[in-house]
Order: sequence, then C-alpha cells, then structure tokens
Amino acid sequence: MEDVYQADSDVHVLPVSLPVGPDGVLTINAFLLDAQEPVLVDTGIGNDSDQFIDAVDAIVGLKNLRWLWLTHDDADHTGSVRRILEAAPHVRLVTHALSAIRMSSWWPVPLDRVHAIRAGDRLHVGDRTLRAVMPPLFDNPMSIGLLDESTGNLFTVDSFGALLPEATQDAAEVPQDALAGGMLAWSLMDSPWSSLVDRAKFADVLDGVRRLRPSRIFSSHLPAASGTSLDRFLDVLKAAPDATPPPAPSHEEFTAMVAGMQADLEAAVPT
Repeated sequence: MEDVYQADSDVHVLPVSLPVGPDGVLTINAFLLDAQEPVLVDTGIGNDSDQFIDAVDAIVGLKNLRWLWLTHDDADHTGSVRRILEAAPHVRLVTHALSAIRMSSWWPVPLDRVHAIRAGDRLHVGDRTLRAVMPPLFDNPMSIGLLDESTGNLFTVDSFGALLPEATQDAAEVPQDALAGGMLAWSLMDSPWSSLVDRAKFADVLDGVRRLRPSRIFSSHLPAASGTSLDRFLDVLKAAPDATPPPAPSHEEFTAMVAGMQADLEAAVPT
C-alpha cells in the first residue's frame, strides 16, 4: 500500500497502484470517512492487509470503526474485508444483499452483521447521512456507490476510473488528454457492455449523475477529483457507446504485466 493521503477534511484515501501494460498504472482506492460513526469504504486488494489494517487503526482506531461500506464483492475491493470484520468488533457490513450472500460461498460472512443496502436507501452515521447511488458504469451488477449528503462528496465505485501514465494524488495533475484517453480506455475495459447501450437511455443515466452536483468525486480507480470535473468526466463516458472495447491482453502482454507487478512488489520491500 502507498502513503495514505487526506483528500478532504474528513476523507482519507488508502491507495495502491498496479502496472497495466507497459506504460500505464491503475489506482485502486479504499476510503476512510471520518464521520461521527467512522465509515470504511472498501478494503483494497489484500496483499497488503497488515499495512491496511494498521492504517485504518491509526486514523480512527479499529474499536471506533462502525461501518464498512463494501461497494461490491470484486477481489480488488474485498481484500481485507474479513480481517476488518474480525479486528473491528463494532463494525457492520453495508453492502448489496446479493454481495453478502455470494461472498458467503467462499468465507463465513457474519450475516447478522450485514446491513443490506440498495440504490436510494439512506444510512445515518451519526453526524451525517449517506445516500446509496448507482454508478453510471460498473463491472458488477451489485455495485452501490454513495453520496455524503452533508458534504456533497460522491463515491462512484469503478466509474470515472482511468489508466494513467503514473500514480498521483490529484486528478487535476494528470494532463487532460491523458486523463480523457485513460478514462475512456478503462470504461471500455471495465464495462465493455457500454458500447452496446441505448444512447438516449444512457444519456438519462448520465444526467442523473449530473443532478447530484457533487463537490468532490472519489472513484475507486482515479485520484481524488474536484466536482467541477464532473461535466468533463461525463462527456468521456458519453463517448463509450460509440467506441470499440479493446481486446483482452495477449499472453505476451499478460507476462509483461506480471513482470511489472513483481518488480513493483520487490521494489517496495525494504532491504
């Protein structure tokens, strides 16, 4: 795990960056919302669980953590979910009902600690209310994002992710052409069905996101971004139905990706 950073007064980002192809990286974020009843959003990829658990404990204290909002049950979001539930005795798991049931097939999810959520539901966490929202694009139909109604911060799950030239803590630092190209590439790779959608219906979905008028955007696969970027981000997604999804990596490309990941892991180990 890379250095935790504070992207807003009450939002801490717990990031990891993985190489994708020869010239790009993909950010994988979890978030910690320092509310009156602290909320962890997702739990990373799992190979850094010790660091992840220590970071959460250092920021809010595991004994104080009350909610774990799991946006969906994909591996890059659930890496430390079991360990968090074991280490944080008061935390409840907020997720789509089917995510909780599906995870139960590979580990003993404490279903009595699950708070099932669906789009439109609201969760009160002491000093604020979180509204469950559907992201405009997703790779898992159980995906549930959230809007902090007290701050306007919008957590968009995999939507607005991007393959970037290098890791950064602020989307504004990425050149606009690189950001738009990387966002479209990620959208087509992560949600290839977007090239098949009815354009008018998809435009209605994007307009619904626009009406949320977020103050900041927190994507699981993008550095934190100002809400003023929303229209530009939506324009990129709007182009998805007219684009062609890229082919899956070849064996040679996969081998290069694995080599890059191994090199990054070795470089991160202290000597």
